[in-house]
Amino acid sequence: MTLHAKRVITALVGVPFLFGIIYFTPFWVFTILVLFAALAGLNEFYSMIRPKAAKKAIYSNYLLTALLFCSLLREGILYVSVFPLFVVLPLASFISSYSIHYPKMGDIGQVILGPFYICLPLAFLALISRLPQGKMWVFFLLAVTFAGDTCSFYCGRLLGRHKLTRISPGKTWEGSFGGLTASIVSAGILGYLFFPPLSMVSVMVLGVAIGISAQVGDLAESMLKRIANVKDSGKILPGHGGILDRVDGLLFAIPVLYVYLSY
Repeated sequence: MTLHAKRVITALVGVPFLFGIIYFTPFWVFTILVLFAALAGLNEFYSMIRPKAAKKAIYSNYLLTALLFCSLLREGILYVSVFPLFVVLPLASFISSYSIHYPKMGDIGQVILGPFYICLPLAFLALISRLPQGKMWVFFLLAVTFAGDTCSFYCGRLLGRHKLTRISPGKTWEGSFGGLTASIVSAGILGYLFFPPLSMVSVMVLGVAIGISAQVGDLAESMLKRIANVKDSGKILPGHGGILDRVDGLLFAIPVLYVYLSY
């Protein structure tokens, strides 16, 4: 079976399952699903960068991630109190092992970066689903991001001539513009169908912002993989790689949508 066939089969199985979870289950079920995605993505991140002398700090971040998503199940803003702990506990773990292992600044930064890069954006995704029409907005975000990603892939393969960046040699300007166009068009269509009170200009500007941020997120993960000298972040999704390979664009697009909905 070709890699492309695996990608298509995984999408045909995974997309209906994901949207079924979003639409037909209560908030806590969706939150637990996002928690598992956050833990898997965090594990892939640490497997790529392999920080030294940081096992205690990494384990503390796994526990804090679980605590963060459990706090989302309660009303209020209790989850905000967890954010500083992603810095405090890893630093305390490095202090406790200082006499045995001499940590480098880069190791400390890598351990702290993981939750802020992966877990916090996914926590905001769970918060979005709790807002009025939140499930529709989650669907909107996923559809706009995945439409852009898919169209970017195929436009790049069919029309790509000019390289976008040395970070990811397979990406082209043609693919990037094709993906951005798909994001804008899908945002306009879904905005018209699901959120008619909103102006079309507002929704399409949101589509531009989501499309650009998702592509930047994709490039950011490509840079991390190039630094780590790995092709995929994991192997959990046949044809797609790891969890990070699927949510890399979402990690940058989620805060954009959250800010939009906040104002």
